[in-house]
Amino acid sequence: MASTRLDQLCRSVLPPGFKKISQLGPRIQSFLEQNLPQPINQNVTLLSITEEHIVIAANSPVMANYLRLHAAEIQQQLRETFNLDQEVKFRSLPESLLHVGSQYKIPQPDPVSAKSIDAIERSANWIEDEDLKSALLSLAQSLKKA
Repeated sequence: MASTRLDQLCRSVLPPGFKKISQLGPRIQSFLEQNLPQPINQNVTLLSITEEHIVIAANSPVMANYLRLHAAEIQQQLRETFNLDQEVKFRSLPESLLHVGSQYKIPQPDPVSAKSIDAIERSANWIEDEDLKSALLSLAQSLKKA
């Protein structure tokens, strides 16, 4: 058993003020959603807060540039509301990476044609390795059912 407890190990690598910063994250995200104009407020996500920077991501370069144009006002509002002096930076990220909770739907593959299934069966009959031959025949059978 290790001599150092896991919580002590984790505390040793966390940045200073981690607890305060981690509690601010959801509040700042909510603040952005409530105070930025539509549709920008639905297309931004707080990426990180460090001692030096607050990084906000937008789902397109156009949105990120709009935010950069208003960086001074946004930084002032964050300073007044949360007493934060960090520099605000803006990034552009694709929609799929911007919203963590969103699930990407993998499209269903196209069905395998009867000609392809027959070709797999014919090829399997030429194979001498019995394990490989049975695997290919099993594949062909499962494709017929699908």
